Amino acid sequence: MNTNLDFCLALHRAHASLQLKLDNELGIYHGISFNDFALLNLLAQADGGRVSIPELVRPLGTPQSSVLRQLILLEKIGLVVREGTSGDRQAVLRPAGRALVNAARETADSICTEAVASIAPAVVATVSAAMETLASTPTLALS
Repeated sequence: MNTNLDFCLALHRAHASLQLKLDNELGIYHGISFNDFALLNLLAQADGGRVSIPELVRPLGTPQSSVLRQLILLEKIGLVVREGTSGDRQAVLRPAGRALVNAARETADSICTEAVASIAPAVVATVSAAMETLASTPTLALS
């Protein structure tokens, strides 16, 4: 049995379960998916609510073409706008997007709080730090 593979598969199962729950609740109450929330949340946390489109690829875990499709849909409903020239395109959070992500953050936080309630806070902190390390490891960087 490969414990590293088992760990990654367990991580995938946990992510899949959490994403399904968040997609359902965020869809019902806010009309967005968890992936939309993740993108809007990244923009909300960025300086000036703007991020270069290529910089969204790794934290969202999707190719740039998928990020662009997602941005186009969010732009059509007035939550974001794309600005700049083709070499320096940026996604910019609009006021409606900021209001929506702030409201949706409460829903997501509630679900996440319930999801980890049975895990000791120290373990949550340790696993969270491990996930941050894993997410930024050079081995997972695209070449």
